[in-house]
Amino acid sequence: MRALSLLAAAFVLAAAAFWVTMLTTPPKSDAALRSGINIQELTIKAHPNEGQPYDAF
Repeated sequence: MRALSLLAAAFVLAAAAFWVTMLTTPPKSDAALRSGINIQELTIKAHPNEGQPYDAF
């Protein structure tokens, strides 16, 4: 019974430490948008005929 209560106490302590860290200093992401293919530019350069189903612009 004592081992189970120590395990529960350790879990509560770890969960509290996690949430305190996340709420005070959350991690910052280095993700950024990269410029990809400009579909509109490609379509305009292709000079699609008027009224064609692939002409989305």
